[in-house]
Amino acid sequence: MFKKLLSILTACVVIMTMGMPALANARFERFEMMWNDATDAERYFMPSEVKAYACGLSTNDFVFFARVIEGEGADNDDNITDKVFVALTVLNRMACSRWPTRSVISTLQRPGQFEVVDRETHECHCARSLDSEWAIVIAYRMFENNEVDCHMVYYNAYGFTGYSTPREDGFANYAYFGGNYFSVIPCNCASCSSRMPGWDRADVEMLPDDYEILRPEGVGPNYF
Repeated sequence: MFKKLLSILTACVVIMTMGMPALANARFERFEMMWNDATDAERYFMPSEVKAYACGLSTNDFVFFARVIEGEGADNDDNITDKVFVALTVLNRMACSRWPTRSVISTLQRPGQFEVVDRETHECHCARSLDSEWAIVIAYRMFENNEVDCHMVYYNAYGFTGYSTPREDGFANYAYFGGNYFSVIPCNCASCSSRMPGWDRADVEMLPDDYEILRPEGVGPNYF
């Protein structure tokens, strides 16, 4: 009797396991249709798992990313520029071979890099918001379209020279949004060279003060 029951349970597990890829594919196809058939104003309010799929991330990684962005970026009633730029520094670091991490989580949890991530537990207790989630979506778009200098891998709230790094090391001022100073630094790795061939630190210009990345039309501020 026990062997028969065990056989039945094993068969059920096999059937369920075989069906899981099909269920996952159906769910992702539904996400794809939802995303492609929507406006940005509609996408802004979509569930986190749909936005995560649109960015090629797992839901858990996307949620953690959004928490860090919410904690590190500035809240603004008019735009989400600072949060998008914080997200872009993460994506630029992942692509640049001079940095040791290639995934969102390993980049965010690298010791001493993001103040809102606990150095010992590697957790982030900030609550995410719709603004921080949307900032990630826009950052991926801008990264794919190469809209911002790919050498922008540093930011802090203390100034363009960081905590103690001298400008002689190659830093160049790039942008100031929401209390964060964003800097670029020379790199000739394969990724940076292919994204911006012929890049020269001397040609770097500060982005203007009126540079803004807005929420979708008709969407108000949604931050904590």
